[in-house]
Order: sequence, then structure tokens, then C-alpha cells
Amino acid sequence: MKSLLKRLVPARIRLWRYDFYERARYYPELLFSLGSRIECPFCGWHFRRLRSQGFAYPALIQNRVVGAVPRPNVVCPRCLSHDRERLLYLFIKNQTRLLEEGGRLLHVAPEQRMRQVLLQSGCVRYYSTDLCEPRVMVSADLLSLPFREGCFDAVLCNHVLEHVDDDRQAMHEIHRVLRPGGWAILQVPIALALKQTIEDPSVKDESERIRLFGQRDHVRMYAAHDYLERLRHAGFDVSAVPYPKLLGPEVVARHALEAEETVFWCGKPQAGEAA
Repeated sequence: MKSLLKRLVPARIRLWRYDFYERARYYPELLFSLGSRIECPFCGWHFRRLRSQGFAYPALIQNRVVGAVPRPNVVCPRCLSHDRERLLYLFIKNQTRLLEEGGRLLHVAPEQRMRQVLLQSGCVRYYSTDLCEPRVMVSADLLSLPFREGCFDAVLCNHVLEHVDDDRQAMHEIHRVLRPGGWAILQVPIALALKQTIEDPSVKDESERIRLFGQRDHVRMYAAHDYLERLRHAGFDVSAVPYPKLLGPEVVARHALEAEETVFWCGKPQAGEAA
């Protein structure tokens, strides 16, 4: 019956119930969440708790996928930022000069709060792209980006590659559009218990994808070492930065970050340098 309804009822109509639910819960939840323990770095509001989120699928739990299982204090009730988006913002703000010095930046599958920050910076020449999202500036496939070689100073791609059939080609495309000396932050969910990435883009059944990869639209589950090797093979100099640990437990708790998250900082070598 559920499959039949999906075929008969347009997606925009099916999604109305989610929009109604979000609107109905927004102000009561916001009121009862206020406090002083947690501060959202995007909206600046303070809370005693944030929304919980995550999936209790066996594949996620057994493979210890970072930031995927049910956990408290994930989504800001005011601006709806996620813990991984807050970490990305803090890293860019504290560890790069992007917001002060600007540059030409490509944002793949843009998160709303991060997009607002970049657009409001005044010096970032911002471009957004996605294959399905209608509100981006350029509709494009990550496997074949419609940009000339070396035209961006930076690329942000946050939890996208696990959805892409040919992630190696996507990595090569991101590398291609970066200028020599440019950088990318390429985040994916990492399964701490895996020694090697598991993948099968040929699997199309949603329930089978959930069983194998923990989400209906994922085609792989990454192991950390294997992910780093794929990025290096694409030509990047890669640093796996344990940024929450560098921030310290007080800051992690203050901004409700995922303590085990790693920032994958990927640089494109200057001409003549070896990757």
C-alpha cells in the first residue's frame, strides 16, 4: 500500500504533512528548549537541549557510523542547523581565511545555514550546485561539473559522496575544478568498525540499501583509511583533522558537536608538486 501511494501521490503533496508537522512543532519546541547550556554558533541562541536525531538501523550501530545513530542534541530548534554543519562552520571560521579574504567557492548540495553565512560574508564569490535541489545556482551532476578547470579556490561537499554511484569520478571532478593551491572539505559518514569501504551502486531497493549501508539513498559505507586513499588517488593532499578533539570537550559540549567527527581537509598541490 505504501509503495502504491508513493506512485499515485506526487512527492510535493506527500511532503506537505512533514511541512505542517514542522510548522506546528516549531514554536512550542523552541520555547521549551530554551536555556543556557548549549549555544548555536549560527543563530546565537542558547538552549538547554536540542532536537535528537539519528537512525537505529543495525548497519549503523554495528559498524559504528559517526553521527548516524540516535543521539541527543543534534538539531538546533531555532535555525535547524545540524551538528555536522556547526562543525563545518567553526572549522571554516577558525581554521581558514575564507570569510575574511574571500575567494571563489563552490558549495555542493548546500546546507541552508552555511549558505547564508557564505552569502553574507561580502567577499566570497559563491556558487551552489546540486543535481536535484531546485534552489541552487547551477543544476549539475557531480560526475560532470560544467565548470572550467581550476576555476574555484575552495569547494565544500558535506555528506554527498556516499550518495554518488561513482565517487572516484566525483572526487576527480572536484579536484579538476579547484585551482592549484586551492582546498576542499569533503565530509562523509565514517564507519569506525570497518576496515574497508563496502559499496554496491547497483542496489536500488531502498530496504536493501538500509540493510547494507544504513540509509535508503546511500550506495556505500566508508572506512576511514580507504576513504583517505580514494581522495589521495584523486590527486589531493589530505589531512584527517580530529577537530572536535582540538576544540576540547567544553567547546564540543557548548556547541553540541559530534565528538568523533573528522574534518577531511583536501588540498590541490601547486603546479610541479607531487600529490
